[in-house]
Amino acid sequence: MKSIIERAQSGGASRSEVYELQSMSTEVSYEANKLKGVSRTEERGVALRVVKDGRLGFSTSTKLDDPKAIAEAALATAEFGERTTFEFAGKARMPDVPTSDEKLAGLGLDDMVERPRNAIARLLDYDEEVLCDSDTERKTQTISVVTSDGLESSYERTLYRFSVGARLIEGTSILDCNAYYGGSSLDSDGSKLVARVIEDLKNGRKNAPVKGGPTTVLLTPNAVADVFMTLHYGVSGSIVERGISPLAGKLGEAVFDERISIYDDGLARGGYATAPFDDEGVPMQKTPVVEKGVLKHYLTDLRTAAKLEQPLTGNGARTKRLVMTKDLGKVPSPDITNWEMTGGDTSRDDLVSDMSEGIIVDRIMGILMSNLLAGDFSGNVALGFKVQNGKIRGRVKDTMIAGNIYKLLRDKVVAVSSDVERVGLLGFVGSHRYPYLLLSDVSVSA
Repeated sequence: MKSIIERAQSGGASRSEVYELQSMSTEVSYEANKLKGVSRTEERGVALRVVKDGRLGFSTSTKLDDPKAIAEAALATAEFGERTTFEFAGKARMPDVPTSDEKLAGLGLDDMVERPRNAIARLLDYDEEVLCDSDTERKTQTISVVTSDGLESSYERTLYRFSVGARLIEGTSILDCNAYYGGSSLDSDGSKLVARVIEDLKNGRKNAPVKGGPTTVLLTPNAVADVFMTLHYGVSGSIVERGISPLAGKLGEAVFDERISIYDDGLARGGYATAPFDDEGVPMQKTPVVEKGVLKHYLTDLRTAAKLEQPLTGNGARTKRLVMTKDLGKVPSPDITNWEMTGGDTSRDDLVSDMSEGIIVDRIMGILMSNLLAGDFSGNVALGFKVQNGKIRGRVKDTMIAGNIYKLLRDKVVAVSSDVERVGLLGFVGSHRYPYLLLSDVSVSA
């Protein structure tokens, strides 16, 4: 990596940064109760950013034995790159955060095949008619960042994800239930995920009618993760910089109900995005995004922090959105790490028992088609349940939900549960912790 820096500097770069990724992954997948496949992939490559004559250049390569070609490619693109004044990361004291799990690193292929098989067996014990899918993946990675400003940092990490789902077909009714885990350490045997799927199957076997109009809605942590994607855009430094975030210019203002506190925690124990530093070599941290309803920080990378004259938050990421997969070809930009929302003082069960009539929304289909930049969300309720007189009466079908997250979190919060659960994002990779959120007058159509 140093040789690439040296080549870039000798070629006329005033500043240089090299990011290196080494990754090995093993994946086992089951579909319709049967083993579908086992795959192994390996990746190694570098991404180089340079500043020459005040302009930014970028190149990537998997041929690490030719540092000259890597440097020349980045220098050539700098002629057409954007003008920039930000500095690459320099020497810094990195936080001591665990990112590897010995049990996960030693997990054998036989164990990886057996874990989803056992989960499917437990689901079939509940109902032999269900069609089950399950998927597990283990990754080991080494990530390094070296800059001409003196930074030389590296860390190793393990990543694990496990999902299980069941499809129940009865006549013209199709019920899909899923549960998911993702993190840097090995989970248990998946029994909690299986129990969640079975509970949803039980609650969803009967269909219940729903009235349209303003409705009391209890968002599960899964649904909170879905609708909070609008906030990811709202607090992104790149969106704020462009002046298209509804939260632009509102730092220090009360934007939500005082019961809403949200943190971006790059140091969360066991989190999928947890690391000592981000993909630019900036130390990770726990950043208060909203505290007691007050907007505290935007999430920044090196470029947007300089543009906005805001603090660095350690959110410079080279990842594909939602799936949190490292992408060498992606120029760093602000992205979330692990999000956490503080819980309230009422249990989930008490929130349900206090509902005279409403619906529980667990997953929303099609939310990515919404105007997320404006805070709007809408979509079909992929999994939801009717509540009447404090009891779950069955699954809701052919139902849509819509709203604006900024208005709902400001004016329509009824209660926040004390239960806080770890969830993914749209069923993909993520380690977010959210409570159940009870809202009034949410737009529902059936």
